[in-house]
Amino acid sequence: MKGKKTALIKTIALLAGLALLLTGCVVPMNESTATKQKVASAKTQQESTSEKVEPARKKNGDKIVIGFSQRRVAGSDWYTNLIRGAEAEAKKHDVELVVLDAQGDVAKQVSGVEDLIAQGVDAVIMNPQDPSGVIPATNKLAEKNIPLIAVNSNLDAKANAVSFVSDDPRDTGYKTGWELAKAASEKFGDKVIKAAMISGYPKELVSQYRRNGMISGWTDFMLEKYGKSNLELVAERFGNWVPDKALPEMQDIATSHPDLQVVFCMSDVMLPGIFTALKNTGLSEQTLIGSIDGTKEAIRKIMDPKSGLVVTVSNDPRVQGADAVKMAIKVVQGEQVPALHYIANPIINRDNAEELYDPNSSY
Repeated sequence: MKGKKTALIKTIALLAGLALLLTGCVVPMNESTATKQKVASAKTQQESTSEKVEPARKKNGDKIVIGFSQRRVAGSDWYTNLIRGAEAEAKKHDVELVVLDAQGDVAKQVSGVEDLIAQGVDAVIMNPQDPSGVIPATNKLAEKNIPLIAVNSNLDAKANAVSFVSDDPRDTGYKTGWELAKAASEKFGDKVIKAAMISGYPKELVSQYRRNGMISGWTDFMLEKYGKSNLELVAERFGNWVPDKALPEMQDIATSHPDLQVVFCMSDVMLPGIFTALKNTGLSEQTLIGSIDGTKEAIRKIMDPKSGLVVTVSNDPRVQGADAVKMAIKVVQGEQVPALHYIANPIINRDNAEELYDPNSSY
């Protein structure tokens, strides 16, 4: 009788296992594992060249030509990798990609788009220097029925972009603010915290969205923990998304506020300037920093408790560039695309930085 029961139990276990496989059920991953997989996927998406993809063509069989109007490249590894991701994706689909660098000049970006129109491109991807300043160029695209894909930075609604590819700037900012508040709470408790913010450009939508997200994330954490807001934001300055512009702005703030405790940074690209400014003013050891982008150098800094950097939220430019090209191809081929396309933006902090750090990553 005992043997029959044992056999029955084994049979039930076997059937249960088969049912699990057939229904596709899996054991839930813990949060760290899920985050690691998301970041690893983003890090390797643009580094994989083994995938075979059929060439993308227009309906008449002709090769697709896509223009890419980039606001600026010099001084920013993020922008360099944005282009790199787009070029890799275009090559994969045998699509011609024409990249023009506006060098931070709105007028040059407008004339560059006019050049792309003259070259007969089938679609244009634009990372705008100014959301409304480029409207003369976007109007000409509309006149020629050339679809427009915005990437990384928001366009004015009048530009009528078919799709916008980016991180979710409010959510990315919120995650940064929440994690920074958590670290500040552990170090300073519920005391009033003096903080500064280094943003991208004045009146730039992505800077505004990230700012609002950061402050909201911080406030929500503190309200939930202490029932009050304790943030004294002493200054917001603009680093133009590059370290050499961020450095003097940060140094000026730190000199004026030697009791500064927290820095909100909107991009890892500006971190070297911020680190240098804090070191020059003797505030490195007392100041906590939260940032956005998820570069390997930022992750390495998070692993060093003396750096002051406690969080960065992933915003992989290679994925943005690749996805913008994918959207442009689909539009040219007559497919529908989402008006908003947000890439994954997992949190990287001191709990998971070591396992996520990849010294061989190009980003």
